[in-house]
Amino acid sequence: MKLSQPKSARTINTARVLGCLRTHDNLSKAETARVLDLNKVSTGEIVDDLISEGLVKETGKMESTNGRRPICLSIVSDARYVLSVDIGSKNTTVALCNLLSEPLHFERIPTVTKDRKVEEFCVEIIKSCIRVIRLADKTKILGAGISVGGKVSEDGRTIISCPYLPWDNIPIAEAFEQVLKMQAVARNSTYALVDAERYASYGTDLLVSNDPIIYIEWGNSVNMALVCADRVFGAGNGFAHLKVSQTGLCSCGQIGCLEANVSAWALSGNTETHLKDLWTKVEKETLQCMANAIAMTVQITGSSKVVISGEGATITDYCLRELQKLCPGMEITRSNLGEKANIMAAAEIALDKWVYMTSMLEKMRSWL
Repeated sequence: MKLSQPKSARTINTARVLGCLRTHDNLSKAETARVLDLNKVSTGEIVDDLISEGLVKETGKMESTNGRRPICLSIVSDARYVLSVDIGSKNTTVALCNLLSEPLHFERIPTVTKDRKVEEFCVEIIKSCIRVIRLADKTKILGAGISVGGKVSEDGRTIISCPYLPWDNIPIAEAFEQVLKMQAVARNSTYALVDAERYASYGTDLLVSNDPIIYIEWGNSVNMALVCADRVFGAGNGFAHLKVSQTGLCSCGQIGCLEANVSAWALSGNTETHLKDLWTKVEKETLQCMANAIAMTVQITGSSKVVISGEGATITDYCLRELQKLCPGMEITRSNLGEKANIMAAAEIALDKWVYMTSMLEKMRSWL
């Protein structure tokens, strides 16, 4: 069975069963059928097929007050893998992730600089992928998910543009297919983070609200998306270059941009430094700059909730409280994905495409 080819109701229901087992603990065949409102016989056949393929396993019998004790099911997380490629503004991370989007092995390389040609950077990405791929059985790798802070074609095959890369209509999926002999799909990094928050953090309610939610990707760059009624708007909208201060020379050439005041590279002067290592050095002026950007966004969107993701999800309790004080009336919280959010988000792009089909299933539900 090829999950990447949803040509029948059986294939779609198989993806639903996998998604259900991913987000629910200790389900039996009967309970899975009940949760999904599927026929018990069909559900049992699907589960049996998944067990024979090594994607699902039986983990033991459940407690029962009468009759036969049902058998618990769970996904075999290392049955398949996906390649996760997150092309950040300062560093690019390549990782091997399992079916739960958990990174098993990863490495970072510097993102292209003015001193290097784009072609050389692409070669470095490919070499990094080859090194990571060698750590697993290649026949178990379903494909690659690529996240980038730029505009990506709707089919996920082409990076149309990116503010921090001199790229113009780069056929990234075709390059992976030709060189690595592996299917690939790309997506804007902020959109990918929102999807990972919804699909991979196991029933989180962070993005559930009657009002629009400001979702901030905070790391060596700063991006924002607006989540409203299960729809995502505004990624790549110039949030990083809102003028929030009278100081700070930005890479865009302007003074006072948000990114030039709060990003990890701006706070440390070192592109290799991670935001999680800088919170003890963050001063109130830095938090005030972020508060200013949030205030501007609130004026436009009317939102009352902020979720901080990316490396920013490692924000300390003290800094979170201080930021909250600077944004009265706002609910500010951390992402559930933690510091490896960007890796998991890129992995989720691939898992959504070739395993769980969550975004496609959501579209189908909206048509009903």
